[in-house]
Amino acid sequence: MKLALTTAISLVAFAAAPAFAQDTGFYGTIGYGNYSADDADLGAVQLRGGYNFNQFLGAELEAAIGVADESTTIAGINTKVELDSSYGVYAVGRIPFSEKADVFGRVGYVSTEISAKAAGVNVSADDDAAAIGIGGDYYFTPKQGIRLGYTYLDYDDSVDVIDVAYVLKF
Repeated sequence: MKLALTTAISLVAFAAAPAFAQDTGFYGTIGYGNYSADDADLGAVQLRGGYNFNQFLGAELEAAIGVADESTTIAGINTKVELDSSYGVYAVGRIPFSEKADVFGRVGYVSTEISAKAAGVNVSADDDAAAIGIGGDYYFTPKQGIRLGYTYLDYDDSVDVIDVAYVLKF
């Protein structure tokens, strides 16, 4: 009897392993993010690489390269502002709703470089900040999905980022 019970438990655990395996592992995203501050709205292509340790906890690396600059007026001077790059590292917590959908929260640290050109003068600046975000993933296949997120970057002039991305689990 003891052998039969042990065998049954082992078979159930072994059969369930593939379902648990889908909740762990590497994933990547590529998408577009809109970086909105008081003086400018900038666009960037974002790349992320992450690892889910289990269905609830993971980590992400993020890189963004600016692709949409903005011409604005700052202190009465016409200024062109652009996002050069942004890099971040995040801890990610997830709550799965089904096999196809989850919501997440993330907290991390980012470093961003921007540049501005006004009256023939070029200025670049880089700064680091804490970041916190929320979002959701929807998977249309077991390995492919779409992600929608919001991230707050805690710079002196706070930045709100709204992004949409294609997700691929490896």
